[in-house]
Amino acid sequence: MGHYRGGGHEDTRSKRQHILEAAYEVFSKKGYHRATVDEIIAMADTGKGTVYNYFTSKEQLFYTLIRERSQPFEKAMSQVADSEEQPLVKIELMVRLALGFYRENADLWRVMMHEIRGFGSEGHTAMAPEIKAKYHEGFRRILSRMEKVLDDGIAQGVLRKIDSTRSAYGLFSVIVMMVYQKFVDEDIETTARQVTDIFLYGAARRS
Repeated sequence: MGHYRGGGHEDTRSKRQHILEAAYEVFSKKGYHRATVDEIIAMADTGKGTVYNYFTSKEQLFYTLIRERSQPFEKAMSQVADSEEQPLVKIELMVRLALGFYRENADLWRVMMHEIRGFGSEGHTAMAPEIKAKYHEGFRRILSRMEKVLDDGIAQGVLRKIDSTRSAYGLFSVIVMMVYQKFVDEDIETTARQVTDIFLYGAARRS
């Protein structure tokens, strides 16, 4: 135990976090299939045995990275959905959260989407259906929060009777596409306001 800098739980958490941070860099830059555990080990400045103490495979490491990056975002979306704010305010807050999150994690999420769609698996083993299902479930959790807010808006009479599921998917798609096409700069608040305004009121002139 003499090689530990700190001790016990704190050091263990630190080593695991270093591995995840290195994995983020490598997966984001090289994609899932071109990335290797050896590169992650080198960047994390640790040993192969240490990595496999925490993660059983490259696939599990990638999934853990995605899940742990997503958790604070999912929690924030849930807090907005359950808050006392008015539905139209909640929609803009959710758009702002989503634009910020996907902008910050754009490269990694682009890799994940390629894997889900099978674009990144040419010449490699495709992602197993049960693993794809886990990633899709993460998106569904986000979309369910948006649907809830839209349904609340309909119930309160501030939104007309729309298909909340399709509307949530549409809004989410706009957010992701804007981020991936690099239409979102550091002024997230202004972009969120613009997206929300078009989503709620359309692009036609209002008299």
